Amino acid sequence: METLTVKTVLDWLNEIAPFETAESYDNVGLLVGSPNAAVQRILVALDVTPGVLDEAEKHDAQLIVTHHPLMFRGTKRILAEDYEGNLICRMIRDNISMIAAHTNLDQSPLYSGSAALAKGLKLQNIRQDGFMFVGELPDAPVRADVLRQRIAACEQDQVYQYGSDDALITTLGICGGAYDEGFEQARSMGAQAYLTGEVRHHNALAAAGSGFVMFQGGHFGTEGPLVPLLAEALQNALNALKYDVVVYPSKCRPYGGQMAF
Repeated sequence: METLTVKTVLDWLNEIAPFETAESYDNVGLLVGSPNAAVQRILVALDVTPGVLDEAEKHDAQLIVTHHPLMFRGTKRILAEDYEGNLICRMIRDNISMIAAHTNLDQSPLYSGSAALAKGLKLQNIRQDGFMFVGELPDAPVRADVLRQRIAACEQDQVYQYGSDDALITTLGICGGAYDEGFEQARSMGAQAYLTGEVRHHNALAAAGSGFVMFQGGHFGTEGPLVPLLAEALQNALNALKYDVVVYPSKCRPYGGQMAF
């Protein structure tokens, strides 16, 4: 049976979320390792963290596919004493390659965190404009406080609401991660509420003060759902190509502590 290499996974990711579509500030593609390295086990995660590397070592994974990159800013040195440098040194020492698919994946209609949440919330008539996903609730209208609880159950995480409990929501906009300024785009696309990962005070005030509802689902909460979705799709693609490879979705939650729900 043919041996899978990192390059094959890199090429598949480029097909479903072309790296050239990533934002100019981003750092995507193969970040650690060799395209020619052989792979038998793959771990898919939102980030590389010490816990994720522990998982990779437990599964004896030769490749980690993440959403968020390392060396996001202009890295000029890699030191084992630094947090990020230590992660990179561990991967090099353990012969683990790393691929990141970030803002290119955020625009995927199938595999982004926003697409995963839209599916989990059973939104209908979904339309997309760049990073923004907008769709109708299947049982609209829904009170904002009820929708907040529904989103929290979907994410399995704490969700904060900015806006009136009794606001009636028919259409929801979603953009996972850090894009609170996107509430104006969501509203222009017909939404009465908007879910994103992080909400700054001034945007919360502007939205709530104008009768719009914003939900803050956390960066991990709004993008974590892409991990099992992407892992399953990659496993199916490799199975179709007859590779004897196992793809594991990471079970790590960041920051430590228990689920806030």
